[in-house]
Amino acid sequence: MIQKKPLVSIIIPVFNEAKTVGELLRRVYQYKNNKFDKEIIIVESRGTDGSREIVKEFVRKKHNVKLILEDKPKGKGHAVQEGIKISKGKIILIQDADLEYSVNDYEKVLTPIFAGKTSFVLGSRHLNDQHSFSWRIRKFTGLEIPYAYVMNMAAILIHTFFNKLYGVSLTDPTTMYKVFTKELYTNIAPKTKGFDFDWELVCKFVRLGNIPIEVPIKYESRSPSQGKKIVFFKDGFSYIKTIIKCRFMDISKI
Repeated sequence: MIQKKPLVSIIIPVFNEAKTVGELLRRVYQYKNNKFDKEIIIVESRGTDGSREIVKEFVRKKHNVKLILEDKPKGKGHAVQEGIKISKGKIILIQDADLEYSVNDYEKVLTPIFAGKTSFVLGSRHLNDQHSFSWRIRKFTGLEIPYAYVMNMAAILIHTFFNKLYGVSLTDPTTMYKVFTKELYTNIAPKTKGFDFDWELVCKFVRLGNIPIEVPIKYESRSPSQGKKIVFFKDGFSYIKTIIKCRFMDISKI
């Protein structure tokens, strides 16, 4: 009897990523792995730079590719949640529409779940293949060098704050590569709609006793001038608010 391969739902939120989304989608679609099947779910949030036209053209006559076109931007978290709603896979993998992360790391981040070791995996940018830690993951050039330093230090501070508050020792809870089972996701009711959704996922999974396995991945950072959308102070404060709220609120209501 031929054993059916697991289906992985790859959720790709897209908003104003015309410079990278076409190449990213090509790489994801062409990625092959005999250990699993994949479905690609693109959620485009009505960008103004031509992203919508690119993704609409991409999905034409493609197998196992679904497209959600939102009427207006509602945040990354909202887009991911909408994608998960129509997903059919038992495993969810979040993929940003830029080129900071390598699709060649898919097998790395999926293997611990396939092996039954965990229901939740983080692809850590702070670990190398020898699992040595590096805090300097953003390497900008020119006038943005000081900004890269501040962002690297801020990440370490907020990660330390989270680890102390939740009693864990994760190296990269803010990584994009969050992979988890659909069953685990049904145990939470996400409330956040923006970038803080990344933190809400981690906080709630950990509160429910699901400590992720971290695996090292490759990472090529991009700067604000290259399209990075996170705003240091606004998003930083929303992260802290989400971390604190999820830690101390009634577990039955998260």
